[in-house]
Amino acid sequence: MKLLADKDERFKNLFGKAVLFVLLAAVGIGATLLWTGVKKGALTTKSPIYFVADSGEGLSEGMPVKYSGFKIGKLHTLALDEQGRVQVEVSVEAKYLKLMREDAVIRLVKEGVIGDGVLELSRGTEAKALLTEGAVVRFERANGLEQAVIEVKNRILPILDDLHQTLHDPQSDVRQTLKNLREFSAELQGTRKLMDKALARVDNNLNNEVEPLLRSLRQSATKAETISAKLDNDLPILLKKADDSMENIRAATNSVRDAVQKTAPQLPGILNESRETLGKSSILVDDTKEIINSLSTHWPLKNVVPAPETTPVKMDSHD
Repeated sequence: MKLLADKDERFKNLFGKAVLFVLLAAVGIGATLLWTGVKKGALTTKSPIYFVADSGEGLSEGMPVKYSGFKIGKLHTLALDEQGRVQVEVSVEAKYLKLMREDAVIRLVKEGVIGDGVLELSRGTEAKALLTEGAVVRFERANGLEQAVIEVKNRILPILDDLHQTLHDPQSDVRQTLKNLREFSAELQGTRKLMDKALARVDNNLNNEVEPLLRSLRQSATKAETISAKLDNDLPILLKKADDSMENIRAATNSVRDAVQKTAPQLPGILNESRETLGKSSILVDDTKEIINSLSTHWPLKNVVPAPETTPVKMDSHD
């Protein structure tokens, strides 16, 4: 006998529906967990490796382990051993462990300048053997910002101490140099005063000597302007006279050329007449010589008239 009768059609098979809903929810939750586990690497085969750190500072469980920027594992556990060293176990996916060599190094670095700390695993030397599960690798700490500041501080403080001591030591080179500079500055002031006096004297001498020279140059320039103006006025007249003189010379030259041209045809006749005249003169001279010779041989003129000199008759240069 049924305790409850299914009178409403909506409540028929209600138990089966509830069981189906619970099963579907369980399957969904299981699939979600499975997917999350796969994404988180919970179902991925991992291999442990170990390293020893000097301290646990900057290390924490769950810290990611990366290779070339990709997460390949995480820090599993860390514990302090009897010698006071920190024993650290790191879980690395087995497929990536095959890439590492036995001389691999794991370093604690910062992501960025002030980012979170991560463990960076280096591959090692290619010629070395493969890194095996459970091996111990070398650990190093990268110099972060704080470490860099500490190193800079350790280097700068001694320098500042030395500088402070040097500046406050009266016998130091810096103090002596400053003293010499102070004395040199005082000497420069005195030298500047002497130079000002010398420059003032030079200015006075320049004024006394250069001013008359400038005045003379000004007068010479005035005279030159006057001469230039006179030349501007007289030069056209002189050029005109020179042109007239050249014209007269040209006219005289033309007259001489005309006279020569007119006389040239008559020159042969004149020269022939001159030759005939000279010939007759020569004959007359010969006759005169004969008469004188004959007279000189007869007395009483023999002792009176001197014998004529037998010299050649000088002829005209035209022959």
